Amino acid sequence: MAGHRRRKLRGGGPNSRALEQSEIDTILAWVAAGTPEGEPRDDLSVPEQPGLGPDATEFSTPEFVPEPQGGMFAQFDEYRCFLIDPALEQDMFITGYEVIPGNPALVHHVLAMPVDPDLVVDQQGNTNLDLIEALDAESPDRIGWECFGAAGEGVAPNQIPVTWAPGQGLVDFPAGSGARIAAGDLLVVQVHYNMVDPEVIGQSDSSMVRMRLTDTVAREGYFDLPDPLLDSLFGGVPDTLPAGEEAYDYVWTLPIEDYIGGTPLASLELWGFFPHMHGFGKAMKMRVLDGEGNEVACVGEVNRWDFGWQLYYFYEQPITLAKDYTLEVTCTYDTTGVSEPVLPGWGTDNEMCLAGLYLVP
Repeated sequence: MAGHRRRKLRGGGPNSRALEQSEIDTILAWVAAGTPEGEPRDDLSVPEQPGLGPDATEFSTPEFVPEPQGGMFAQFDEYRCFLIDPALEQDMFITGYEVIPGNPALVHHVLAMPVDPDLVVDQQGNTNLDLIEALDAESPDRIGWECFGAAGEGVAPNQIPVTWAPGQGLVDFPAGSGARIAAGDLLVVQVHYNMVDPEVIGQSDSSMVRMRLTDTVAREGYFDLPDPLLDSLFGGVPDTLPAGEEAYDYVWTLPIEDYIGGTPLASLELWGFFPHMHGFGKAMKMRVLDGEGNEVACVGEVNRWDFGWQLYYFYEQPITLAKDYTLEVTCTYDTTGVSEPVLPGWGTDNEMCLAGLYLVP
């Protein structure tokens, strides 16, 4: 099996899949010796992957048969949301999770997000639950509701603490930290189904989300999933990626003041980074810039993007983000295989430039 593709984090990260130098030296010595065959064995098995164990809180999505929605933004895809009541009588904190897709051939990603059902979200006085019930009623013959974008049109989740994509296994948050689910909150689970392979059309899926919950943490964190490339769909003429480019850079910035402006906080701590693109992705980099535009740190770099090997990277030491700092994200794409511009979108044949962030005040 190949070693983990080259990915760098400022300050390193726990649970790294990168090879140790001693392991690299062993492979180099084997190559230098002419790659001799070792002793043949047929008694080896794939090591069992770590999991949350039997004490995890489990939720499953209903058995569902997705259908391609068509259109230029999701030609072979369907985004479907399902409502789950965790029935919490007190606030709890997620400190880790794992997602087990029921049909990996169908499931492109899974998100789970707490939603306050009583939160008023529009000028008509509608609550989150009002909108969810209205969205669900639009397709009475099918379970759940359409949700291109978070929990569905108009629904305001508290945050998105569970993000799963191919390659991910057990996700442990940094020790002593967690994301809140308040008493009375509902969970919305969004599943992105991809059906570019015609063999999977008509197949069903029921995926499981497993969480480790605790009633207190030393530091409360917040998860965000900014993606200005995708957001450009809602701002008039969307940004596109030109065809025929071997290495086209799409760059966006996010001022830290957007998070803490108007608050007494002078800084935030960045504890984790989740890079996400689709099939045209080639590389991704995130830097921290100071108020003068100078680089303070390169906090994440994926030099060889692989859609099938995605991870949420957490830092051994958090990175302090002052109020006048800015995050700069560069996504590099290879579009040499297409003759038309690539649109942003939810479909796997569209593109995203998403940087998941785990922020702690």
